[in-house]
Amino acid sequence: MKHTVVIPLYNKENYIYDAIRSLAFQEKKPSQIIIVDDASTDKSLVCLKDSLLFFAPQFLQTEIQIIELKENIGPGNARNLGIEQATGELISFLDADDCYTPSSLREVGSIMEQKNIDVLVVGILLLPSNYYLPNIKSFATELILLSDQLYLIPNVLHTISAPDFIMGLGSNVVIRKKCLNDIRYEKNVSLNEGIDFWYRVLKSIKKEALVGLLNKACIEVREIEGSLSRISYTNWAALEIPVTIKRYQKSANRYDQQLMGMLSQRWLEHAMERLPSWQQKVLFVLNHASTLLKNYYYFKKRNK
Repeated sequence: MKHTVVIPLYNKENYIYDAIRSLAFQEKKPSQIIIVDDASTDKSLVCLKDSLLFFAPQFLQTEIQIIELKENIGPGNARNLGIEQATGELISFLDADDCYTPSSLREVGSIMEQKNIDVLVVGILLLPSNYYLPNIKSFATELILLSDQLYLIPNVLHTISAPDFIMGLGSNVVIRKKCLNDIRYEKNVSLNEGIDFWYRVLKSIKKEALVGLLNKACIEVREIEGSLSRISYTNWAALEIPVTIKRYQKSANRYDQQLMGMLSQRWLEHAMERLPSWQQKVLFVLNHASTLLKNYYYFKKRNK
């Protein structure tokens, strides 16, 4: 199966070489690589082109496309542009500071073809902490074992709200492009845009579509201070409400409510870690009290 990898690139001059190298030494090369430079202000674009030139012998059978944007709009927009240009039957997104392990694309392609999997979630290894995600112990009863390390997720709209289930972090999803339908990433969103996108995709696909989990480290994700998920805030008001909570805050759908419950807990934890003082943390809680309390109810109800 032909596989397109889309890389959104913004100010990752120190890391893009490693991302490209991880693709160059895949046991099965991607058929297409699309890199969307989101108006980087450092030497990311130069480092990218140097890397592609250096690894050109490894990419003789790979179509490579670079899209250079004049305005920084965000990774969601960059991924959307990549989707529009993708020609592979499979599509995945690789963050410019992350790397695929050497056997990833070969294993993923083989599994999705042989098992007729439509969406495959893969494990990630956080570096330098060496912390592996997902931790399946808390939702193992929601999985069906197909083979060693490969599971079927029969009710993924329920499982996606499990606190230890990770979908979207580290762009750890591979999908048949036809299953994306017309769903696209939200633009100008920096918090939880990945899980918001994948949840909407899962809600849109046919009931008979198969969603799997490959429970092994296929992506190495760098823990970098200054990345969108690790940014610090000076004021509680700068910490935006996750897009999924805004989207479904009036929904009566239990899966929407469960997802809001889980994301509210992550949002609260994120605020407590990233706000600079107890005063700011208290102001955050007071100003979002009604939303947090309502969604905490959904969170507890899901885990009963």
